[in-house]
Amino acid sequence: MASSLRAESTGSSRLARYLVFAGLAVALSIAPVVFVPGLYDDFTLPKQSAVFVAAALILLGLGIDGFSFAGGRLIGITLGLWVAALIVGELAAIDRAGSLLGVYQYRQGFLTQLSYVVVFAGALHFSASGQPRVTLLLPLVGLGGAFAYTAIQATGNDPVAWWVDTSDRAIGTIGNANELAAYAVMSLATCAGVLATTWRWRFGAVAVIGGVVGFIVLEAESRSGLGALGVFFLALVAAWWVAKNPFRALARPGAALAAGFACGVVMSAAAGGLAGSADRVHDGIDGQDPGGSTRFSLWQGAFEVIKGHPFTGAGPDGLYLGFPVERPADLGGAFESYDLVAQSSHNYVLDTAANFGLPGLASLFALVSVVAVSSVRHARQRPTRGTESSPLPFAWAALTAYGALTLLNPISLAAHILFWGTLAVTVSRGEPVRGSTRRLPPAAGAALAAPFVAGALYLAVQLPRADMEANRAWEDFDAQRFEQAATLYESAGEIVPFERQHASMRARALLAAAVAQPGLHLTPADAAYADLASRFGLASGDALDVAAIKIMLGDGAGARRSIDQALALNPYGVAMESYTSDLRRAVEEGGTLRYSQQDHWTYIVPTVK
Repeated sequence: MASSLRAESTGSSRLARYLVFAGLAVALSIAPVVFVPGLYDDFTLPKQSAVFVAAALILLGLGIDGFSFAGGRLIGITLGLWVAALIVGELAAIDRAGSLLGVYQYRQGFLTQLSYVVVFAGALHFSASGQPRVTLLLPLVGLGGAFAYTAIQATGNDPVAWWVDTSDRAIGTIGNANELAAYAVMSLATCAGVLATTWRWRFGAVAVIGGVVGFIVLEAESRSGLGALGVFFLALVAAWWVAKNPFRALARPGAALAAGFACGVVMSAAAGGLAGSADRVHDGIDGQDPGGSTRFSLWQGAFEVIKGHPFTGAGPDGLYLGFPVERPADLGGAFESYDLVAQSSHNYVLDTAANFGLPGLASLFALVSVVAVSSVRHARQRPTRGTESSPLPFAWAALTAYGALTLLNPISLAAHILFWGTLAVTVSRGEPVRGSTRRLPPAAGAALAAPFVAGALYLAVQLPRADMEANRAWEDFDAQRFEQAATLYESAGEIVPFERQHASMRARALLAAAVAQPGLHLTPADAAYADLASRFGLASGDALDVAAIKIMLGDGAGARRSIDQALALNPYGVAMESYTSDLRRAVEEGGTLRYSQQDHWTYIVPTVK
């Protein structure tokens, strides 16, 4: 690794490489393992902060090195088109402010998407400046951490009592069982980095990777993860042939990987995950799990969002607001029993088109295609005499398997940042960086990067601070201390003013407080929702809350407008027809404001006459 950090010429270029390497280490080693149980968004938000730190370090390094680009002209053009699609999507977003960070749980907002691009550029730069394999060795740290915590959960020794509905399945350091499996599958790309070394024990390391990945996927009890493992092995054989590698050279690493996976199966059988995975596969085959029909309904709804916003999309993470407006009336699965919030269609292709439009999807497809063609050319130009072969097919197979898995599940930060880093490494030949234009002087490049670096670091610090306040606010909300909750949510909103969740929950807390003290809290609640509407726009539930406030304030005309707005924002919600009917009755006959502790919801009950 030291040789890969050796300076080519000046101290500034050496500093640039160290900064880029540090950023990649944060993104690929630290982001996958970081989580903070004391936060409201305990898994995804700390990873988003880590990714912002990584982007800041990489940007500063690239700036010092004059923003030279190591990917070649065609990759640069397609990457530029993808960035342009991100910018257009953000400018045309349904909720421009909320789209900056994204929605709670996935947080795939505009800034997150730009951070992926920065990591891609940084991985290109560092791999071309040193040894590409180093970038693919960094994720071993993250994989080891995810495995360790998965093992803790599998053996029943998790000190944290997670509330998530998949808590009987391992969620590792990722926070969701299927996303944990996706991260593990994507981590198989590290085999390419290991095999590119001259370590005597590299085949043993490949076996360990196989065992770790197999154990994680089985403990996550992820059917899509198991399917992706099958895709990986099939894709590996095909990729080996595409790379013109001699098949005899696949025998040892392939056998090591298979043996490691078999050991992972044995470990999972001992921990109980194998039996759980078998049961879930059986339920899926027998059709006893409604998850498949819900996914199909999510795809139907996302397709309608694409039709409604074909050129610009609904904005980064905009499916959250676009889906209830555009969805068909007859969705099945979970939509038949409750008004499912759709942050993702569980399909990366549909999500990309829904959030960034068809041009955005085309630009992303073009970028990946150009990278794939360049990578194949690189691999096929390597010598294939004797047992010499390119290890790139292992990375290709991991990318393919991960791509297949994202057609059935939402993407998560840990897995997707590894996807972008691996994608960049596959086109690197370890050649010196050559910019297509003259480099900026180090001071000028650093000055140009400085505002973006400062902004990213500021956000990385402020996001956890605000979310800590939000967690305290939620504890007060759950305990029905609504005034204190509203104050804390307001504080969180002041720390990060473009986090939609804080503004929405502050308004909800004030409305809930109005149940006991309407004269004191109705007007502040009305003002809080007006602020939410002006800064972020209302969701259908917000509009229903406004209607309840207007009824209690005696503003019948305002209540009717809010009811109509709620129906326009979610015309086919499960309970929309019955509840809006109650609201219309309350406009005419009066009503009582009540709070449901079970649903954490404030609502109107019409006066009985």
